[in-house]
Amino acid sequence: MPLPEQIGRYEVKSELGRGGMATVYRAYDPNSGREVAIKVLPREMLHDPQFRSRFEREIKLIASLEHPAIVPIYDAGEVNGQPYFVMRFMNGGSLSDVIEKGPIPIEDTAKIIERVAQGLAYAHRKGVIHRDLKPDNILFDETGEPFISDFGVAKLTESTSNLTGSGVIGTPAYMSPEQAQGTEIDLRSDVYGLGVIVYQMLTGHQPYSADTPMGVVVKHITDPVPEILKVLPNLKAEVDSVIKTAMAKDRDQRFANTVELAKALNLVATGSVGNLTFSTNSGIASRLAPPAAKPASRGLNTGLIVGGVVLLVAVIGFLLLRNQLFVPDVTATETEPSAAQTDSPSELVTVVITATSEPTATGPAYAPACSADAAFPVSSAKETDNFCVQKIPYAYAAMEENAVFTVLNTDGSKCRQEVVKNGEKVISCTGSSFAVVQLQVCLPPELSEQDLAQCSADSTFNAEDACCVAIPKEEAGCKVIEIQLKGCGG
Repeated sequence: MPLPEQIGRYEVKSELGRGGMATVYRAYDPNSGREVAIKVLPREMLHDPQFRSRFEREIKLIASLEHPAIVPIYDAGEVNGQPYFVMRFMNGGSLSDVIEKGPIPIEDTAKIIERVAQGLAYAHRKGVIHRDLKPDNILFDETGEPFISDFGVAKLTESTSNLTGSGVIGTPAYMSPEQAQGTEIDLRSDVYGLGVIVYQMLTGHQPYSADTPMGVVVKHITDPVPEILKVLPNLKAEVDSVIKTAMAKDRDQRFANTVELAKALNLVATGSVGNLTFSTNSGIASRLAPPAAKPASRGLNTGLIVGGVVLLVAVIGFLLLRNQLFVPDVTATETEPSAAQTDSPSELVTVVITATSEPTATGPAYAPACSADAAFPVSSAKETDNFCVQKIPYAYAAMEENAVFTVLNTDGSKCRQEVVKNGEKVISCTGSSFAVVQLQVCLPPELSEQDLAQCSADSTFNAEDACCVAIPKEEAGCKVIEIQLKGCGG
């Protein structure tokens, strides 16, 4: 797409970035003689009234937020049917640029978060939730002061607009669990996003990684908060507590607001909650300067203990993109089975195991044949959860670690192994609304070569009764469980 020469009275110099909802240009304002940033709704989106309404809402929303830590808006207009607004041009780079240079000392991290937290708290008091906090959206001016940008996906908490509906809008790497699930959010979703940023600033990398964006979101929903002390063992234990509180899966266990998070981080970094004022200096200018600039100290001042963390790791399912659910090598989660789900008594059926070795002349004598009703226990496989995420049904099932499973359906239902924990294999399944997933689960007995040697090649050993069972038909030793997926309106 060619670079426009002019937008309104503004002379376009270059393209700064392009996202899902808008393109940002660097431009010159001949009236004021200053450089500005212009955000424009792409022409190809004009046919969608929802995108345009959301963009126009952003203009009004940002214009109403006047705070020293929020990028100011100068002007708004429309050219050839394309709405745009003009913002202050931030020439100090982004927090992403700073993190690329390496982990940020805790003192500098605390100073940046202190100012950003106050800007967010101001927006929250005005009923605005950012919903897309990330290092790319924290920009610096020439003095190194941080500013929050891009409230384009923010939500007015008192708004009656249904533009956002139950849709998931945001960046997967920084989404709170409730945002990823498309449920109602409040200001504590921004507390979570700010906690993710703190972790990334201190370590230089995000807390979760996966092969796909969907996989990252799954981990935000299900995985425990990573222990930062495993990455940076020299940090005080209180830092781990601050991050785990900010990123608690249960929002009731998080800090009540972003200022409380900033105070807790200051307490660990400097021994004081700090003077949270609008004029707080970020102390980050040296990191944006050329390499010769003196790096900030990494020393930690004495801190007080931050309150302990309660993590409720909810078994929730999986997200956003139906076709991306089944990707390989999803990292194991720490999901606990529901307290209401107890093991059912083992059922007994005949099992089929093909002998892998034949008795030899020097081996033990054959064991006697089993009676006709001899049987083996089958798997205790059971459904453990059933839910909807973004109008897509998902379900969990649990079974023994050595059980094997097969989906018998031919209607497109799919299941995959997600994790093995505490001796149980956790399976996730999805399909169309109201579909019944037929899952055949087989539990082969654990037999040694000595056991198998006691039976001929056409039978297998029953260790419980010390006898040989003739190999039955293929389905023996297995059971079928049926899981009816929810009707999710998809």
